[in-house]
Amino acid sequence: MKAVVYRGPRNVAVEDVPDPKIERPTDAIVKITTTNICGSDLHMYEGRTDFEQGRIFGHENLGVVQEGGHHRRPAARPLAQCPWGNGDPVRAAL
Repeated sequence: MKAVVYRGPRNVAVEDVPDPKIERPTDAIVKITTTNICGSDLHMYEGRTDFEQGRIFGHENLGVVQEGGHHRRPAARPLAQCPWGNGDPVRAAL
């Protein structure tokens, strides 16, 4: 899959990253259909806060559940917002 990867202040790249996997019963794999870079990401992008190189940007998105663990419904359309973001746009706490 493709993701926006942080490479340093003012340096990001769209790169191929490993496909997600269900690891816990509460996980869901979501095909992202709409996303953006949040204003809070600008702090890292501009180098104003510490952010590890290689981390993935993107924690506000819409998508369709492709595969779900316990209590997940395939084809549901979840919204992942800032409080739920963990830097991984596909394996988010939905």
